[in-house]
Amino acid sequence: MKISNPGASEADLIKMDKLANAIVLTSQGVSFLHSGAEMLRTKQGVANSYNSPDSINQIDWGRKTKYKAVFDYYKGLIALRKAHPAFRMPSTKMIQANLKFVDTGDAGVIAYQISNNANGDKWKNILVVLNGNPLAKTVKLPAGRWKLVADENTVNEKGIRILGGVGLDIAGTAAYVLYSN
Repeated sequence: MKISNPGASEADLIKMDKLANAIVLTSQGVSFLHSGAEMLRTKQGVANSYNSPDSINQIDWGRKTKYKAVFDYYKGLIALRKAHPAFRMPSTKMIQANLKFVDTGDAGVIAYQISNNANGDKWKNILVVLNGNPLAKTVKLPAGRWKLVADENTVNEKGIRILGGVGLDIAGTAAYVLYSN
């Protein structure tokens, strides 16, 4: 990320990393995180470290303490994915029947809704909103009362807050997960 965003601050790079892995952990199919992603592992800019020494390839466990908030965020997303089979539908047919993209009117914002207690999920409807823009955006919510369970910093299956209005303000470079029953 540093190579493709040379002027980005560390805070912006962390937001990008969290958004990228939130996409992985809320997508259908088998999710895969590289070892150490949860602590923002770096290989010092070496793109292919196969023949590099341990100083490049080793996991720096001190980063787990330094980036504890990122570690906890990924831990929460993993727990959310494990607890909700709607994120792990086993067939194309099931995905096509239950997952629909929502028109956000902004090419930098992707949203989709997983409906019908998909794959036996206890949540009737799940809404995932991904904002790739650096600035906050407002997204129109589908009808109903929605509970926000993940935002750019927190994952809490019991809920962060209830949203009953028509719009959701989503922070820049962030992923939000909501549900309604």
